[in-house]
Amino acid sequence: MDVLRSIKKISALQSIVFTGTISILIVIAGTVGFLVMQKNLLLKVEKKQTCYLELVDFRGRLIEYDLSRNMEHTMTVGVEERKISVKQYAGILRFIYEKLLVQMQDAGLRPVAPMQADRQNWAGVLAGENLDLFKLGLENTIEQAKRETKAAADDLVVINQYFLFFILTVLLTLSITAGWLLHNNYRKTLLPLAQISGQLKLLNRDIPESIHDTAKEIKKELTETEAYSSEIAQITESIMGFCDDIEEKNKKLDELHIRDEKTNLYNYRHFKEHLIIDVERARRHGDKVSLAMIDIDHFKEYNDTNGHIAGDHALKRIADLIISQSRVSDVPARFGGDEFAVLLPDTDFVKAMDVAERLRKIVSDAKFPHKEENLAGHLTVSIGVATFPIDAADRETLIDNADRALYMAKATGRNTVVTFASMSIPVSNAG
Repeated sequence: MDVLRSIKKISALQSIVFTGTISILIVIAGTVGFLVMQKNLLLKVEKKQTCYLELVDFRGRLIEYDLSRNMEHTMTVGVEERKISVKQYAGILRFIYEKLLVQMQDAGLRPVAPMQADRQNWAGVLAGENLDLFKLGLENTIEQAKRETKAAADDLVVINQYFLFFILTVLLTLSITAGWLLHNNYRKTLLPLAQISGQLKLLNRDIPESIHDTAKEIKKELTETEAYSSEIAQITESIMGFCDDIEEKNKKLDELHIRDEKTNLYNYRHFKEHLIIDVERARRHGDKVSLAMIDIDHFKEYNDTNGHIAGDHALKRIADLIISQSRVSDVPARFGGDEFAVLLPDTDFVKAMDVAERLRKIVSDAKFPHKEENLAGHLTVSIGVATFPIDAADRETLIDNADRALYMAKATGRNTVVTFASMSIPVSNAG
């Protein structure tokens, strides 16, 4: 498995370079081997050919000796037509013969049996029937030398053809391998790269969902298709990591955009967007939506007595308590100043009353920072609750009537919860 992973990590360019290097080494090794073999064959051909020519020359001298020995006791040799005796010429033939034997042995030729004369009785070899036998053996030896010379020359041609075939085979193999690597590179690199490019063209940086969907599509396309190169894997991982980082940062920016800085509750803009959506959804499906408006009792006096820092801490503490009593679907928000709102989707006024009463009691029991001269180290809240569509026909009226219930809670002694329905006031359609 480790070997396969290592092979998979090899890039297309590395594969081409590696294949090319191996091919060059093979060609160099084959060329060196061919040159050595060719040199040996050429030397072998030259030796056999030289030996063949020497044998032919020796045959001519032997015929000349045979014709001259019965005619006269002297014969003419050489360019200067020097007169020598037949006996002296026989000695020259013996010298040439012994030299021929050495040359034949060096060239790898073996003389035919009748030619293997007795050098100790050379005069007898050149006399009578022995000379005829010797000449016959010489003729056979010449034919043998001729055949072997031709065979060695043919071997040289064959080895040249083999070398040419070897070079063509290597070049063809290299071409096929390079073509396969290029095709593989196209399939594993260029094609996936085109897919990535196509997906990136669809990316809309202004839509956060587009970044997430782009990374998801890139990952899907490149994992469902065939294996791709390590470079594409790195690019894909980088793009998906980059998209994940952007998505994470967008989430943080969204949180900063929709959160109140002091309390970490949702801001009024986000609250209003959800109010519009939840009221319209409840209108279509016949559901109910409740709204709790919350105001801190005597917060101005607390702020004046304990200072703005303590007041900010108190706001944050009450905001944390509101969040702790809110469901995931609820939208707790800072409505403005020391006033809060909690949007309760799919909630009737009875459940909303329970949530509001529980929150009022938790806040009343909580302790808040205070100076020693202010022994009242606690704060309370007044809460007004209204429900759509029982208490209001639209979202503006829902806010208005929840606010009216809050003012009623303030007017009746504070630290209490009042629902709009309990006020026995006709539903207002005014904004």
